[in-house]
Amino acid sequence: MRKYLIETGTGTDFHDADPTKCAVRAVTDAIRRCTLIGLHECQLISSRKEMAVKIKIGVPFPEKVIQEEVLNVIPFGKKEIEVIEGGLLEEGGLLKDGTRDHIMMAVTAVTVMVP
Repeated sequence: MRKYLIETGTGTDFHDADPTKCAVRAVTDAIRRCTLIGLHECQLISSRKEMAVKIKIGVPFPEKVIQEEVLNVIPFGKKEIEVIEGGLLEEGGLLKDGTRDHIMMAVTAVTVMVP
């Protein structure tokens, strides 16, 4: 497989600090900027099913990411995901009970490959 496109994205959750939500938002952010023009015109593929899409995500608490939910963001192609420790976790606002919520951020690189 040859790399065709690499795009990055970020996803943030300002209150719940949910790593899956952050990961989904990061992948969504990345693919919003992707236009796969030329794949058919240049005869790189005959079907979108031939593409492979690799997602690598850095997020706090990577073991808590529900990978299936993140993969569902990608509309086509053979999908794979790697979730690693990374991103950002910061104290957020003060809550009524005196505790603080947390702000979480995930970062991702989405790579599209063709045969």
